[in-house]
Amino acid sequence: METKGILSFFVNRNLLDAIPEFLEHSSYDELIEINLDNDSYRFIYNIEEKYFSPVTEGAYRSFYEEAAKYLVHPEDSVRYAEIMDPGTLRDRLGKSELPGTLEFQFRAKNLEGQWKWVDSVVVGGAVFGLPEGVLRCYVFDIQQIKDREAGRTKVDREKKVVLDSLTGLPTNRDFFNAAEKLLKETTVDWMMIVIDLEQFKLFNEWYGFETGNKVLARIGAGLSKDAEHCNGLAGYLGNDDFCLMIPVGKLRPEVLFKHIRNVLDRYGASFSFLPALGVACAQGADSVMRLHDKAEMAIANAKGNFKNRIWYFDEAMYTKLENDYKTLAAFQNALGSGEITFFLQPQCDVETGKIVGAEALARWIRKDGSMVMPGDFVPALEKYGFIPDLDKFIWDKVAKWLKGCMDKEYPLLPVSVNVSAIDIFTFDVPQYFASLVRQYRIPKHALKIEITESACGEDSDSVRAAVHALRSNGFVVLMDDFGSGYSSLNMLHELNIDVIKMDARFLRFDNTVLEKGLHILESVVYMAKSMGLPIIVEGVETREQKEYLMSLGCQYIQGFYYYRPMPVTEFEALIQDRRNVDLGGFRAKANEEFRMREFLNDTVYSDAMLNNILGPAAIYEWHGTDVDIVRYNQKFYETVDVKDFHQRLNAIQRFMPPADAVAMFQALRKAVGDRMNGASEVMTFSRLDGSFVKFLIHFYLLEDTKDVRRFYGSARDVTEISDLSNHMKLLSKYLSDCVILLIYRHGRVSFQVAAQGLEKEMGLTREKMEAELNSGRFFYRIGKDDRDRITAEIKRSIENRQNYSAQFDMAGAEGKILSLYLKSDFVDEQTSDVKSIISIECRQE
Repeated sequence: METKGILSFFVNRNLLDAIPEFLEHSSYDELIEINLDNDSYRFIYNIEEKYFSPVTEGAYRSFYEEAAKYLVHPEDSVRYAEIMDPGTLRDRLGKSELPGTLEFQFRAKNLEGQWKWVDSVVVGGAVFGLPEGVLRCYVFDIQQIKDREAGRTKVDREKKVVLDSLTGLPTNRDFFNAAEKLLKETTVDWMMIVIDLEQFKLFNEWYGFETGNKVLARIGAGLSKDAEHCNGLAGYLGNDDFCLMIPVGKLRPEVLFKHIRNVLDRYGASFSFLPALGVACAQGADSVMRLHDKAEMAIANAKGNFKNRIWYFDEAMYTKLENDYKTLAAFQNALGSGEITFFLQPQCDVETGKIVGAEALARWIRKDGSMVMPGDFVPALEKYGFIPDLDKFIWDKVAKWLKGCMDKEYPLLPVSVNVSAIDIFTFDVPQYFASLVRQYRIPKHALKIEITESACGEDSDSVRAAVHALRSNGFVVLMDDFGSGYSSLNMLHELNIDVIKMDARFLRFDNTVLEKGLHILESVVYMAKSMGLPIIVEGVETREQKEYLMSLGCQYIQGFYYYRPMPVTEFEALIQDRRNVDLGGFRAKANEEFRMREFLNDTVYSDAMLNNILGPAAIYEWHGTDVDIVRYNQKFYETVDVKDFHQRLNAIQRFMPPADAVAMFQALRKAVGDRMNGASEVMTFSRLDGSFVKFLIHFYLLEDTKDVRRFYGSARDVTEISDLSNHMKLLSKYLSDCVILLIYRHGRVSFQVAAQGLEKEMGLTREKMEAELNSGRFFYRIGKDDRDRITAEIKRSIENRQNYSAQFDMAGAEGKILSLYLKSDFVDEQTSDVKSIISIECRQE
């Protein structure tokens, strides 16, 4: 079955210069590099489990002889041996019709023992970027070439699909349309693989956008090749996201992962830049969008998981998602039906046991009296960005209750409410509290603000500004859960907190780590005393714990030892007995400046205490173009937490993105110019497991000589909170776009926009979008054909109680046409008015 060679087009037109680009992006089965000068070969690429082949690298003469004898059809073996003879191959290339190229066809044995016609193209020379004596051999499946020419590949060529200019792949809508056709018109069992190049934005910063584009182009070419080999389809979904739909069993995801990893390795990428793959197999009546959704659910588990980069979809993922959706829907219903309330847990003077205040804790009590525990619903609210709805509701309820206490002339004890990082990043918290106290006419000291230590972990303008504004407006601000990992003196100094709260879990360690827990507790207590800060220890359960805290000089405790969280009616009964309350508030010295020299007095503080008080710290030396770490404390070592720690102490700028290295040197220069206040910067470092860690380092100049500058640097791990800050500025990936609750109540459909992350693209605020949805005007922004289809699918999804996905175009801001992807998940909860949760994502073409 010999046929016209694939280079005949170039031979007829003498287009030698065009061949390298053609071969680079062609769909070959194998690529072998041959070095005639040292008699070696190696496979650069091969389709695994297709052809029978010996070892993939070694001595070329042995390989060529083995191939001629066993791997090439007996009728073709003499000609194969003659052409590929290492003694004559170089001369043969120089005398060919197109110099530097050689093409011939033969039958090769596949793994099933069958003979398949292949086209072999051998190239060499400078035009192919190869040094003298080095050749490359491309092997093509002739049958696949003929199939493509006959139009039997699965890509519908007749529709003139628009291909992405960079990757050569169809983009969103064209890909999904073609994939849907494959799914519906064939009886093949299909598998979809979604691919995400994690940390690719950082890759572009490290290696440059030009290199990044080369990587995307090569991955696109490779996926196109894989798709054609498998009679499947590859697509580019924008940014660093790809998708591949192939028949089950044609290509193992592990092999695909290896191919993509090889592309990244080719450009010197570190272990930190790895693809993540999500895999799903079509089942039953799955649409292509549902199949894609399943693969996306799977890849969510692979992202950030550097031990398992390939995840397969299973129904448990849907169960978890559906449970989350049910929880969200039921929560929305509970807010309006009076099931959400708060309990109060008293805060007591440790010596007298009298109540000096209380903390408000959210509770969900169903109509039948059963309680939904916070651990069963708060994580879902946090995950999907709905925690502000709960917080605002509780704050309002507490303020209203405080007003009721004043009206009833009960003793007015201050109540603290919790503020999360998500609250700070998504709305104006100080303004909200100011409006609450105005609305209910309560004194500001009656409503205290608890901000978790993790929310304070990043020296972000939003956190500092919020704390400053709250205190300037007369509110008392507490730092909750102090000592859990972000603590340092600098943090307290920068945020100027009024009260510290910490957990008594340090007293509940087993004997192996109890001493360390006691050191942490002692450190915080002594630090609070030195700074004149009141401290509340929560979670105190036993007399022994209480007495130990008294011995340290702790004044206030909160926990089961005195009172469990209780309904407000029980709390009211307690405080009506004046003997149970102390209206003196938290007694401590007013905030005053403390002297650091006090912390260097070894008669007062042990090394362990100083280590916990000061937090992670190190001495840095800047000489020439390098910055070295020359000394560090134990806390610093524990925080950095890398196995090759001691190999990273010199020239630390090597282990961070170039942009961060520049920022570090700028901070050092600023610290030199401002010796009193120093300078800080957030910097990213890579770990051995491929993950990244972010540190906020505050530098102070210690010594400036001719040869070296020496700095003290306090470090803080802000990885989690930095991610949260960016995460919540977009309201998480899920909420970075648009999330809508479809509500069906009393026979009428209405919409509530929970998050509007597409405000800029659509030119619609959350409030305006909600109004347009409920008036129907929003749907007229959508093209008529899409509008009729979308409204019909919404109606059908409600009637049939099912999920659906769809793509559509819509007129956005300034008349720009947006390509949008809509996903609607039905909420199977009879008691809930929320019938569907709809997300809308803007996909770049």
